[in-house]
Amino acid sequence: MKKVLLTVLIAIVAITVSNAEGIAGKWKASFDTGQGAMELTFNFKVDGEKLTGTVSSQMGDMEITNGKVSGNEISFDVDAMGSSIKHKGKLDGEEIKLKVEMPEGGPGGDGMEMTLKKAEE
Repeated sequence: MKKVLLTVLIAIVAITVSNAEGIAGKWKASFDTGQGAMELTFNFKVDGEKLTGTVSSQMGDMEITNGKVSGNEISFDVDAMGSSIKHKGKLDGEEIKLKVEMPEGGPGGDGMEMTLKKAEE
């Protein structure tokens, strides 16, 4: 019984580490601003359950704060021009499906979704 429990525990840890490693790295996305497309580059760094890094656009780089990884799910905030933008996503194969919650009155109202694709390094 102890061997079975230990084997299951090791498998769970291996899957979690594998998903976290799959999230780390550069990811790209774009969305329509109403005045044209905006390209975003997400540079994720994963340390256990902690997610850090940057989000880069034509307007500059923004630091990722409050980042968390749980299995294949991520969440983090980005400060853009004094407003906190919340992000929640899920690794799905070679993509991350990301829900972005814009601050009150921001474009997209209650939020928007985007798909991140792994960038060539």
